Amino acid sequence: MLQEFVTSCFLILAAEMGDKSQILAMTFATRYSIRQVMLGVFFGILMNHGIAVALGSSLSRIVSLDIVRVLTGIVFVGFALLTLVKMNGQDWESTGTHRGGPVVTVAMAVFISELGDKTQLATITLAGSSQYPLFVLAGTVSGMVITSAIGIFVGSRMGAKIPEFAMKVASALVFLFFGLAALYQNLPPSWLTLSNVFFAGMVLSSIVVLLTWRGWTIHNSKDLTPYKAKAERLRKHLVGIKALIDDLCLNPELCQGWGCGRCLLDRAKQNIDNYLHQKAVAPVSDWLGQLQIDRRKFDLGKAREAFCLAAAACQNCSPQHRENCILNQTRMVLEKICFDKTLPFTGNMEAYLGEVEKESPVLAGKIRRLLANI
Repeated sequence: MLQEFVTSCFLILAAEMGDKSQILAMTFATRYSIRQVMLGVFFGILMNHGIAVALGSSLSRIVSLDIVRVLTGIVFVGFALLTLVKMNGQDWESTGTHRGGPVVTVAMAVFISELGDKTQLATITLAGSSQYPLFVLAGTVSGMVITSAIGIFVGSRMGAKIPEFAMKVASALVFLFFGLAALYQNLPPSWLTLSNVFFAGMVLSSIVVLLTWRGWTIHNSKDLTPYKAKAERLRKHLVGIKALIDDLCLNPELCQGWGCGRCLLDRAKQNIDNYLHQKAVAPVSDWLGQLQIDRRKFDLGKAREAFCLAAAACQNCSPQHRENCILNQTRMVLEKICFDKTLPFTGNMEAYLGEVEKESPVLAGKIRRLLANI
C-alpha cells in the first residue's frame, strides 16, 4: 500500500515539474490568495484523478481523448480572452461570471487542464494495475498538490512585485499558449493547413491586440470605471466610518484590556486601515460573540451613526456575499456596541433590515433613508 502511494506521488511529482498545471497554479496565485488557490488545485485534481481511478483503463474507450484535448484547448483560449476582457479593474470573483468564487474557478481550470493529460493517463495506468487504487489516488493528488504549491509560492511572490496590468496580460498569455498548443497537437492535420493557421492566427492576434489595447486604455484612463467608482465610494464610506469609530470610546485613557472593549475598536480601526492600504482584513466573528463589553463606555450616538453608515454601504451583495468583507467585519463590531449582539446577514438587505427593526425600528428607518439616497 505504502509503496503504491510513494511510487504514484513521486511519478507525478517528476512529471509535473514545470508542466502547465504548475504554471497555472503560479498564475492564479498572482490573483487569488494562497489558501484559495491551494483549495482549488486540491479539489480540481481530486475530481480529475478520481475519475481516472474510478474508470481505470476504460476511460479511453468511453470518450476519445483527442476530442477532450481539443475541447481543453478551446476552453483555455476562452480563458485567455476572458482575462483580457476583464482588464477593467474588476476581478473575476467580483462578477457574476464566476459565482462559485476563486476556489471553484481554480478547481475547474485545473480539472479541465488535466483532462487527457499525461498525468491523468498515468493515473489510469497505475490504477488499472494496482491492488489499492485509493492509495494511487492519494499519491497522485499529493504529487500534484506539492508541485502546485511550489508554483503557488513563486506566483504569490511575483504578484506582489509585478504591476497588476502586466500580470493580467501574462496570465492571459499563459492560458493562450497552452490552449493553442493543445489545439495544434490534437486537431486533425487536414485542418492545420498553412492558410487556415495563418487566417486563424491573424484573427486571434487582432482580437488579443485590440483587447490588450482596450485594457491599457482603461488602465491609464483618468475616468473611473464602474468597478473603480464603486471602490472609491467604499473608500469614502470607510474613511467616514473610521472617523466616527475613533471617537466612540468615552474614556480611552482608563481603558485596559478587554474590559470596555477597546480592543474591539482597535480591531475595527486596524481592519479599515488594512483595507485602505490593501492589506489583509482580520476576521472578528470568531471571538465577537463571546466578548463581554460595557456599553456605557461608548458614545452610543456615534456608534449608531457609524452602524447605519456601514449597513447602508453593504446594500445587497447576495449571492457574492462574503463573511470576511471589510464592511461585514466593521458592521458586526458596531452591532455588538449598539445591540450587545451580532445580527445575521447573508447578503439580503431587506431580510437584514427586518432583523435590525426587531432591535431598533428607528435605526432600520434611518438605514432605509440612507439606502434611498445612495
